[in-house]
Amino acid sequence: MGVSAQSIVKNESELREQVGMMIDRYHEPALVESFIEGREVTVGMVGNLVGPVARRLPHDENLPRVQAGLHFFPPMEVDLSPYLETDAVYANRLKVALADQLTYLCPAPLDDDLVDELNWLAAAVFRVTGALDVARVDFRLNVHENLKPYILEINPLPGLSPGISDIVIEAASDGIGHTELVNMILETALRRYGMID
Repeated sequence: MGVSAQSIVKNESELREQVGMMIDRYHEPALVESFIEGREVTVGMVGNLVGPVARRLPHDENLPRVQAGLHFFPPMEVDLSPYLETDAVYANRLKVALADQLTYLCPAPLDDDLVDELNWLAAAVFRVTGALDVARVDFRLNVHENLKPYILEINPLPGLSPGISDIVIEAASDGIGHTELVNMILETALRRYGMID
């Protein structure tokens, strides 16, 4: 919330102005972090970890994207180029108010090695945060570091709005419809509780 193109500051004066505005608006501390110029990519997954996740995943179209109990959906990239002057980052305004106007690239145009790395990092974040059943991990690929991925956040309860939520778009790209996705998440939780095999 509150993130816009003006959130990317270039000096102390702009920083103080933005932090003051955020504190006044939201009445709580403001998070300040380095801006990573690059591509916005997200990786969704359903399942629960059942052992170590190998660094490399097989890239055979006939094999499922499942490893160590997690089903990885194809990574999705949001084309932010039309919004660089107004938004610059995939924040709440784009996700909600303009969701139906965005261009989603899914699967994202990434090479296999980078997809492997993103899946491995997503699984690691899933593990260390204690996530269960479903999650989506958001990344920035730094254009100044050969698309080195930086973890932005994990969404342990990602949105499930048909047609516009990131993980729903990723699942659709994997041939999984909205109802099937919701059932996958439910069955994963039921299996975790021993209620189904």
